[in-house]
Amino acid sequence: MASGFKQNQKTKGGTSSTVLAAVALQDHLVKNLNLGGLGRTGPRQIGLGPAAKAKQKKTVRSVVDTGRNRNSKPKKEEHKEEEYNLDPKPPPLTLAQKLGLIEAPDQLLSETDWQKAKEKSNKRDDSGMPCVICKEDFGLKEQVLLSCTHVFHRSCLQAFERFTGKKTCPMCRKEQYQTRVIHEGSKQHRIKCASRIQAAWRGYVVRCWYLKFREEVPPNDPNLKKKFYQEKLSSITDRIIRSCDFNLNQFLSEIDQSLEASRNVFRSFETSLHRITDDEWDQIQLKAVERGKMECPICLTGLALPSDINIPDNAKVKSVFHLTSADSINKTKRTSTQKTSEKGRQSVQGGGDNEATNKEGRQTVLLSCSHVYHSTCLGMFEELTIVEKNRHKCPVCRTAYQKKIISVEV
Repeated sequence: MASGFKQNQKTKGGTSSTVLAAVALQDHLVKNLNLGGLGRTGPRQIGLGPAAKAKQKKTVRSVVDTGRNRNSKPKKEEHKEEEYNLDPKPPPLTLAQKLGLIEAPDQLLSETDWQKAKEKSNKRDDSGMPCVICKEDFGLKEQVLLSCTHVFHRSCLQAFERFTGKKTCPMCRKEQYQTRVIHEGSKQHRIKCASRIQAAWRGYVVRCWYLKFREEVPPNDPNLKKKFYQEKLSSITDRIIRSCDFNLNQFLSEIDQSLEASRNVFRSFETSLHRITDDEWDQIQLKAVERGKMECPICLTGLALPSDINIPDNAKVKSVFHLTSADSINKTKRTSTQKTSEKGRQSVQGGGDNEATNKEGRQTVLLSCSHVYHSTCLGMFEELTIVEKNRHKCPVCRTAYQKKIISVEV
C-alpha cells in the first residue's frame, strides 16, 4: 500500500509540473502575440455623452489682464545636460521566462555600467574625434553612446538604422545594443570655443599694445625713424583737418584772396616809392610811339606832340617830371581848372584860334603805363574821379601811374 501511494504521488508531481509549464507557455504566447483581448469579459466601457460633458467643470481663463501676475517674475529654467536612455523599458518577465523555459531578454544597463562604458570611450577620446558616419565634429548636436562603448551622432545612427534595416553597431557590428544620450562632445566643443575666444582676445590686446607702443616709441633704424615721424606728422595734420568744421576749399580761396590783396598793397607801395629814371622814361616813350595812338583817349582829339608843333631852331623840348603825391594832385587840379577857364575865355573870343590852341596850348602827358593824354583832359579826369588811397589810376589800363609832362619852350 505504501509503495502504491508513493507511485501515485510521483505521477501527481509530474503531471503538476507539466501543467505548470503548459500554463506558463500559454501565458507567454498570449502576452507576446497580444491575444489577451480575446478572452476579456466584463462590462463595456461607454464614453460620456454631450450632456455629461457639458456638466463637467471647465477652467475659465481671464481675458482682461488684471495685473495680478504682473510683478511676479518668471522663473528661469536652468538648462541642465542630463543623460538619459533611449531604449524603452522592457516588459516584466513572463512565468515561462522566470522558469527558464524561454530565454529572457537582456535587461537595461545600470548607471554603473553606463559610467564604465563612458570611461572606456573617453580613454579612447572618441568624443574629441569626428563622428565615424558623417566625419564631422560632434559640436552641440546630440551624441549617442552605445552599450559597446562607441559614440555617434544621434541623427547619423538613426539614418544608419533606417538604411540597413538592422540594429547593429556601425563599428563592431554588435546587435541589439542599448543607446544613451551623453554630452561629452558638446563639453569639449565649448572648451575649444572658449579657448579660441580667449586666444583671439589676447592676440587683439597684444596687437593693440604693440601698435600703441610703436606709435609712442620711435625705432632705432634711421629709415624707419624717418617714416615714423612722417606718419606722426600726417596723423597730426589729419586730426587738425577733422577738427575744422568749415569748408576747406572756401578757406583756401580766402587765403588766396588775402594773399593777392597783400601782394597788390606791396606793389602799390613799391611803385609809390620807386622813382622812374630818364632811361626808363625813354623806354616808356618808345613803347607809346610804337603803339601809334595819336589821339587822346579821353577827348578823342589829336595829341600835340613835338613833331606836330612848329618848333623854332632855338626851341628845346623840356620834360617835366611829376610824382603822384597828394600835393601834386592838388596842384594838377588847380592848374587844370585855371587852364580850362582860360581856354573857355579864348574859345568865346574867337573860334579861328581853336586849332592853334589845340596844338600849341595843350600839353601832352606820358604816363608810366605808356599811355598818352592831354594834360587838361587828364587833370579833369583826376578831378572828377574818386581817388583811392591818394593814387589815381589810368583811364585805360586801370593801374596806378606816374606822369611826365612834355612841353615846348622857345
